[in-house]
Amino acid sequence: RSAVRFRQISKTLPNVKLALASFCAGIVLTFVAVLVPIYDTVDKMTEPVTLFETILTDLDRGYVDDVDTKKLFETGISAMLRSLDPYTEFEGRTEAQELNESVSGKYGGVGLVISGALPQNSAGQQKEQPPSKDKESTMPIDANSVTNSETKDEIDGDDDSNIQGINEKEIRVVSAFEGYAFDYGMRTGDKIVAVDDFIIKPNMSVEDVRNKLRGEPGSQVSITIQRDGVPGENIITMPRAIVQLRDVKLASFIGKPEDGVGYIQLSGFAANAGKEVRNAILSLQAASEAASDGESSLQALILDLRGNPGGLLTSAVDVASLLVPKDSDIVSAKGRGFPGVLYRSRVEPILDPKTKLAVLVNGQTASAAEIVSGAIQDLDVGIIVGSDRTYGKGLVQNVEDLPFDTALKFTVAKYYTPSGRCIQSTNYKEGGGLNAGDGAFRAEKVEEKDKTTFLTKNGREVKDGGGVEADFKVETPQASALEVTLLRSGVLSDFASEWSKNHQLTNNFDVDDVLYRDFQNFVMQKQKNGNLKLESLYNAPIEQLKKALVQSGYKMSTNEVDVLRASIIREMQKDFEKYRDDIKEDISTNILARYLPESMLIQRSLKTDVQVNEAVKLLSNDKKFDKLLARTNPETHSREGRTMANGTGNKPTGNTNNASSDIMMSGRDESASVFKMQW
Repeated sequence: RSAVRFRQISKTLPNVKLALASFCAGIVLTFVAVLVPIYDTVDKMTEPVTLFETILTDLDRGYVDDVDTKKLFETGISAMLRSLDPYTEFEGRTEAQELNESVSGKYGGVGLVISGALPQNSAGQQKEQPPSKDKESTMPIDANSVTNSETKDEIDGDDDSNIQGINEKEIRVVSAFEGYAFDYGMRTGDKIVAVDDFIIKPNMSVEDVRNKLRGEPGSQVSITIQRDGVPGENIITMPRAIVQLRDVKLASFIGKPEDGVGYIQLSGFAANAGKEVRNAILSLQAASEAASDGESSLQALILDLRGNPGGLLTSAVDVASLLVPKDSDIVSAKGRGFPGVLYRSRVEPILDPKTKLAVLVNGQTASAAEIVSGAIQDLDVGIIVGSDRTYGKGLVQNVEDLPFDTALKFTVAKYYTPSGRCIQSTNYKEGGGLNAGDGAFRAEKVEEKDKTTFLTKNGREVKDGGGVEADFKVETPQASALEVTLLRSGVLSDFASEWSKNHQLTNNFDVDDVLYRDFQNFVMQKQKNGNLKLESLYNAPIEQLKKALVQSGYKMSTNEVDVLRASIIREMQKDFEKYRDDIKEDISTNILARYLPESMLIQRSLKTDVQVNEAVKLLSNDKKFDKLLARTNPETHSREGRTMANGTGNKPTGNTNNASSDIMMSGRDESASVFKMQW
């Protein structure tokens, strides 16, 4: 019996050995399959990280002179990120804090925007200018925000030494927010002399002053100021508070309230943008009903997104949800490591479907503002009004918190409008490498031949690759070279300061011919004294030409360059008459900015706003409005119907959300905000 049992075991043993070998082989293969990719990834990251650390250590230990390792690190990181695109950035402690404030829309302080010089632009301007002659902006990304007088202009042909205001070494108030510092008596143009016991010395940085103004909400701060036209110094005491930066700068009516044409200016998309727009619409609806004794509600609404540089993606979804039909696709996004996500409206719009909607845009309407305008256009719920196209930023940035209170802002996805189009106007390709010339990213504009046609809900054709094109085009006045020079030089603010010393503002204030002549004399005296150069826009090319002629030995031609310079000045002096009305408006605005709150300045500017006036005419013309939207039933303005626009592009699919994410549409880059007017 034992022999039989032994033979059975002997026959079975090879099978057991084979099974055991297979099991072991399976385990080995599994470990290889799992660990090899991980090892490759680790090895891929280990080499450059180790090299960077080693190089930094060697430089810190052995370079001929002392080095700042923190600065070297930031230089290396910045160079690396600059090789990707203009939006990917490392944010140090200060930058990370300011970025967080711009996203949250609030901070602890008193509600001031301060600068090392008086504001360089005038209030309420809606003019679009030639690309080489942009008006300077003082957009407050955070309050008590910093507009450093030493920051050079990015405009071609400018001579910075010729456009500095006379108060460049003083700390001045650029803007005082309503509900905060304005209500306690602070005004544009006030010179800050001291904050509590902290005496402000010449050439002190605005960052130092800002930090003194900020503090624990509820704590008191005393600000000593000097005001033009008011003798001596004055002390204004106010409590610090959680300052909520308002994205809705104005919600009002164009014309009489009973006419029912509402206007909302939305300047950004911080965390509370949706709530602010909602409250603005409800207030306009209630005021319109009250003015008409309940007979009619809001007939039309103008949403002004001109100069809006963007903000949070979720805030864009919140705003769009107030305007588009329930269950409408608003925006989708997808990236290499970013799961496809679709944002859809889950609520009924608070704007009555019978209320006609017009959205004002320009070349500086960017990012999250383009999500809203793109959704409104694709779903045919309103008319896009502008001179051409929006900025064309179809990228999504994520802000990743890093150790030591720093952050990384980097591009993670592209977004797509309801029709499936991506409106990104520039393709970025990674640069970098050891050659210095290869460090920056490569940017290529999307050419017309490469753009794809998509269809809106009503079958209208729209294209990708170049922003959102206006449905109804209205050209805006171009600012003259003289006006641009006056705005950017600070001379308008200087004149307003001098005027305030000797005059009191009255209810019937107006820039008459006498005051206008005084201004001209003021400007020409500055030109004579060398404090202003009217030809500053052309200085760089003139000096370049003169230098080339001198090097070539062409003395006679060199003398002719000086003749050309004098001729330019004479031509620009003639523009005082040619552009009299525009310059008078600039003078008036700069003077009034010292007395009136921001909302009143915006309201006042609407009277002469060409695009606003044309939008009002369009909204009063039912036939033209419906024709532009390709509506088949002109009797009603219902937005009900098919909410998914037909497109021919690749539309990402994935998770569906309403409005909850930490994704940031970072449109606050310099190019996208250069036209953003503080006023």
